[in-house]
Amino acid sequence: MRKQIALLCLTFASAVTFAQQAPSTTTTTEKFVGLCANSTDVAAQNFCHGYGQGVYETYLVTRHPKNAPDFICAQTATLTRQQHIDNFIKWSAAHPQFKQASASDTILRYLGETFPCKR
Repeated sequence: MRKQIALLCLTFASAVTFAQQAPSTTTTTEKFVGLCANSTDVAAQNFCHGYGQGVYETYLVTRHPKNAPDFICAQTATLTRQQHIDNFIKWSAAHPQFKQASASDTILRYLGETFPCKR
């Protein structure tokens, strides 16, 4: 029984060791665009779609009319997620000053410029 428990613990420890580690630094726009542009890598595409959607969903749930008013108004947008990503890649190429900025910040900049709210 002790050998089985030891083997189980050893297996678990090795699985944790080989598990993918979270990035230790911020995901830069350059890294994010590189992943999104790699259409042959399924894992990169999954990360790209999930990260972009997560940034937008976080934006939506953190809006407050007085403290954080809306600056992205994409409710009527009819683009697919992939079209948004393709447009973001083009936008990023035209704005190289954001290459080393946080990808989440740059995604929000892109959306704010592309889908501004009418004042």
